Amino acid sequence: MGSSPAAVGTALEDLPEDALLCILALLAPPDAAAAACACRRLAAAASSPALPPALALRLGLLPPSPARPLLPAPPSPAAARRLLRSLHRLRRLLGLWRRLPPSSGSPQPRPPAPSLAAFEWAPARAALAGSLLAPSAARGGGGGVARCPFVTLCIADSGDTVAALGGAPVCVNFVGSNHIVVEPAAAGEDDEIEVVSGSPPEEMYAHFANRRSPGSGRRRRGKHGRRGGGGLMEAEHFVRIADAEPTWARPLQGLWKGICEDRTLEFYLVAYDDIGGVTCRRFSDPRGQNSGYSPVFWTTDTTFLEPPFSEQELENYSSRYHIQGVTSNHAAVENRVISRILCINSSHDVVDPQLSNPLDDARSVEGRIWLYEDGTFGFGFVGTNSVIDLRHVSSAGCVLDT
Repeated sequence: MGSSPAAVGTALEDLPEDALLCILALLAPPDAAAAACACRRLAAAASSPALPPALALRLGLLPPSPARPLLPAPPSPAAARRLLRSLHRLRRLLGLWRRLPPSSGSPQPRPPAPSLAAFEWAPARAALAGSLLAPSAARGGGGGVARCPFVTLCIADSGDTVAALGGAPVCVNFVGSNHIVVEPAAAGEDDEIEVVSGSPPEEMYAHFANRRSPGSGRRRRGKHGRRGGGGLMEAEHFVRIADAEPTWARPLQGLWKGICEDRTLEFYLVAYDDIGGVTCRRFSDPRGQNSGYSPVFWTTDTTFLEPPFSEQELENYSSRYHIQGVTSNHAAVENRVISRILCINSSHDVVDPQLSNPLDDARSVEGRIWLYEDGTFGFGFVGTNSVIDLRHVSSAGCVLDT
């Protein structure tokens, strides 16, 4: 009986260009450059003007149209490489970012700027649009998200990234993978300066020293003047909110919004740590007296109570009221369907800021998280009779306005 012929594999060089472009579009620029050294076909594909559009489609941008081209046509392989690098740069900016407080001695913006920023694709404008996010009571009184235009980034005909804030040019530079600096663009300054993750510390120190030293600051203000027309006076720092939405394994994580007992809408960030604990911090309104990034609750044990629940647990929830709006004192008992319950902790100074005895601030206060069937949740503490219900700020990477 004769043996069957051995299966003949397809060599990489035999793949059509479309397949090679799909492979390269999955790689970061350094990896694509390394792959281009493997064979002539990959080298030709890496320099092909068709690679940036292939990457743009993978990133979720709409296909170009004759009336509004999505990307400039690269006139040379070098321009195509710049275009590819710019697309990856824009992709890294996608998502939610948290503003870091200004350094000591830096002028405070007036009015205070929102603490959160979001970068989203704007295909109709062929750009990446940044917005500052703030709680809003204007949407039916139930609380929504107000947007204020921030930085807009697009790709110039040269293939380089161009950033502007209110018509004024700015630089958006990465310091590591999860930290960006937005600052005025000085004349002759390179917009593509980047301190990547793993750079020697002295490079990072020099990066900030060149921009934040007293002499440098005076020269910048002399060129750009004070804040006006949407421009920047000082560099602003943002760090990425890495896990902005919940997952099946971590149903509480992400950025949330909810109405507090004082009828203010606040943002909450819930994060899981490496040892299985959960912490929640609140982004308070920068215009209020308790502004900042303050702790709300925490737990080191994320084991949920499963149904059926005890009568005591059900009474603890059903006896509380839910705040219905920011602009009114209306509240109601809203018995939602609970899927699971989690025990949490807080401190007296968080639960009751009006305490007269500061010694009570360190005492622990027990509370509960009620996880609802729709994936949202509420929380409350012993000694209070309310539930603070939280809703998603974003879904599938898109900010929800309501």
